[in-house]
Amino acid sequence: FLGRVRKRKSFSAQEKLYALDQLKKGKQQTQLARDLEINESTLRGWKKDEEKLRSLPRILENETGLQRKKVKFANDERLDSALYQWFVQARSEGVPISGPILKAQAEKFDRLINGNDSKFKASNGWLDRFKKRHTISQVLVSGEIHSADKEAANSYPTELKKLLEEGCYTADQVYNCDETGLCFKMLPNHTLATKTDSHKREGFKQRKDRVTLLFCVNKSGSHKLRPLMIGKARYPRCFHHVNMKALPFEYTNSRNAWMNRSIFEDWFHKTFVPAVWAHLRKLKQEGKALLLLDNCPAHPPAENLFSHDGKIKLCYLPKNTTSAIQTLDQGIISVFKQNYRREMIKRMVADNNSSVDTSLASLNLKEVCHLGGKAWDAISARCIERCWIKGLGPAFLSSTHDDGNDDEPEFTRLIEADVRLAEEALREYEHSHHDILNWFSADDICPIYEHMSDDEIVANVSGKNEAAPSEPETSGANDNDDDDGTSTPPPKVSEAVKHLEASLRWLETQDVDSIKILQLRSILDFARSQQKQPILKVVRQTVKCRNRL
Repeated sequence: FLGRVRKRKSFSAQEKLYALDQLKKGKQQTQLARDLEINESTLRGWKKDEEKLRSLPRILENETGLQRKKVKFANDERLDSALYQWFVQARSEGVPISGPILKAQAEKFDRLINGNDSKFKASNGWLDRFKKRHTISQVLVSGEIHSADKEAANSYPTELKKLLEEGCYTADQVYNCDETGLCFKMLPNHTLATKTDSHKREGFKQRKDRVTLLFCVNKSGSHKLRPLMIGKARYPRCFHHVNMKALPFEYTNSRNAWMNRSIFEDWFHKTFVPAVWAHLRKLKQEGKALLLLDNCPAHPPAENLFSHDGKIKLCYLPKNTTSAIQTLDQGIISVFKQNYRREMIKRMVADNNSSVDTSLASLNLKEVCHLGGKAWDAISARCIERCWIKGLGPAFLSSTHDDGNDDEPEFTRLIEADVRLAEEALREYEHSHHDILNWFSADDICPIYEHMSDDEIVANVSGKNEAAPSEPETSGANDNDDDDGTSTPPPKVSEAVKHLEASLRWLETQDVDSIKILQLRSILDFARSQQKQPILKVVRQTVKCRNRL
C-alpha cells in the first residue's frame, strides 16, 4: 500500500493559479491531475480556494506572495485589510510604527468593525502572523530606514529587467505615471503659503489656487499622455461653452482637488488604456504595456488595474524608493513646473497694461490648461529618456549613461534669462534672485491625496464607499473658488468671421513666417464653412417642402 502512495508535492500559489487557468481553457481535470501527479481531490480543493488565491497580490502587496507554497489567511479579512491600509498610510507619511502600536490599532479597528462585544485580542502570535502575511520587518527609524530604501532602490532595476525580458516589452510599451500639486498663482517667496492663508499680500488665498496634475510618459519618450487636472469645482465657469476635448489637459474634480482611488481607476480604464492601444497601433506594435506606479494610498489595488485582455497592466515600485527611481521624479515634473512658470511670466509681461494682481485674478483654470499645455509640450523625448536612465538605467539593455556636463535637463541653460524676465515682471515686489530660483521648482509640499481617517478605512473595507465621495451640487459664485467669476458666451459665427478677416489682414502686413498666415487662413475657412451650414440647412428644408407639395 505504501508503495502506491504518491510522494506529496508542494505547489506555489502561482503554480496553482496556472493550473486553474488551464482548466478554464478547456483542459480535462483528469488529464491535468495526471500531468501534475496529484489527486483530483487536490485540484478540486484549489478550485474551491480560487477566490482567495487570486486575492493574494492585493493581500500581500507584491508578486513575491504568489511564490509562497503555504499562505495563512486572516480569520477576519476586513480587520486585516483595514489595519494594513492604515499601516501603509502611516509609513508613507514617515510615522514610526512599533508592534504595540499595531496591536492597539488592531483592537480599535475590531471594535469599529465588529462592535464592542467582540472578544478579539491582539496577541504576540497574531502580530507575528500579520507581519509574515504582509512581509513587514523591523527596521530602526534612525538611519537604517534610509539604507533599506537605498538597498531596495539599487536592487529593483535588476528585478525590473527580468520582468521586461519575460514580458518582451519594448521601450514604447513601458510607462510611468505620477501626481504632483501645482499652486498655479503662487509668486516667489511664498512657497509655504499652501499651508496657511495668512499671506494675502497678492490679494488672493494661495491655498485655494491649487490643482493636482497626473502625468504619464513611456520609456522611449514617444508618448506623452494628455495630463489630467484635478480641481475642486465640478463645473468651473471658465469651461462653460468650451469644447473640453480640445483642451491640452483633461479635467475632473474632487472635494479637495486631491487624487483618490475612484479618479485613478477611471483614468486608467478610460484614458490610459485607450491611449496606449492607439499609440501602439500607430507604431504597429503589440497592444501590451506595463505601467510602473508608486505606492501612493490613492492608488487602487493592482487587481483592479488591467485591460480587458490582460495585456496592459501595472507593477508597483518598491516602497520608499520612488524619489530615487521613479522616472517622473527624476526631473520631468521639475522641468514642467519651470516651463509653466516661464509661460506664466511671459503672460504677465505681455499684459503690460495690468498689474500683477489683475493678471493673476484673470488666471483661471482654462488659462492654466493652455499654459500647462505649452509647458508639457516643451519637454522633449530626449529629456524623458534621460530621466528614465537616471532612475532605472540598469533595467534597460540599450541604456547608455551620459557622462558629459550636459547630463542635466535641457531647461537649466535658460534659467538665468528666465530669472531676469521674472524680476522684470515682478519689479513692484521685492524678491531676491534666490527666491525666484526656488520659485521655479516650488509646489513640492502640496498634498496630492487625502489622509483617510479610521472610520473611512473601515467604511472602505466594509464596502460602504462604493465610489468616490459625492460632491455637493453647487452653482453660482460657489461653483468654483479658483475661477474669476465670469462666464462669457461664445461669439456668433458671423462675428468670428469678421474678426478673423481683420486679423488676417493685420498678419499679412507683419514680418512673420508664411506658415502662420496659412494657419490663420485655414481657421478662417473653417469659420466660413460653419457660417454656411445654417443656410444650407434652410435650403434643404425648403427643397423638401416643395417636393412634398
